Amino acid sequence: IKTIAPLKDDLPCIACTPRLCSFVHALKQDVSPHHVGMQRGERLECFTGSCMKFWTVVRGTAAICTMLRDGRRQIIALSGAGSVVCGLLADGNTPHWLEALEPSEICEIDFTPLAAELARDAAFMRTMTDMMHDQLVQTSQHLVTLGRLDSTERVIFFLGRLAIQSVRQPNSGPAVHLPMSREDIADYLGLNAETVSRILTKLRKSGLITFLNRSEYVVPDMTKLERRLPLPLQQGNSQVMGQFADGKPDDTMVQA
Repeated sequence: IKTIAPLKDDLPCIACTPRLCSFVHALKQDVSPHHVGMQRGERLECFTGSCMKFWTVVRGTAAICTMLRDGRRQIIALSGAGSVVCGLLADGNTPHWLEALEPSEICEIDFTPLAAELARDAAFMRTMTDMMHDQLVQTSQHLVTLGRLDSTERVIFFLGRLAIQSVRQPNSGPAVHLPMSREDIADYLGLNAETVSRILTKLRKSGLITFLNRSEYVVPDMTKLERRLPLPLQQGNSQVMGQFADGKPDDTMVQA
């Protein structure tokens, strides 16, 4: 069996870390990536367990979602730029879908026609295993958040982690972009929207979080924020991020 190796750094598209499109180029068959523009609320779905679609978030923020029998939505995981979502999450009984939380661009690759061949390819299976491992780690962390943290701690942990991710982005400014509505946050943290709004208002009044508007905030003191949590926001030393240049809050701050 021929092993399909990924191409090297001359591949023009480097949106995803696993470089899934490199396998497309190596296969040289009728499986080609295509970009999908999505507005907030639009979905990409995979209906069967044999589906081998992969979605890479090129721009924006999307969520892996499922629906309970009573109609409640649960956000299982968040996917920012560079994240890869595997359609293998789908099965015949529990629908999962990828939903845009803001205007987004998704690169879709459907390997389903080549599933049997790729299952015997060591390089491809190693790439898939690495992706599944990363997703399992994120899911495990989220389970701890939902299972052991109270409602206020969940929101603090969510905002703190988002701030850490934001500062790692190229050309990131002092403000953290919040791409989710209060309802989205509630569906992700297992709360209701009223509880989320109440906690955000409490955090604003306490000074732990400074909101510039409904979709931007800063963390004046990350160490102080982390002291409110029973687990670290990141491995190693916490970094202070999301501060104003002069260390003072903006007068344009509005309520959450």
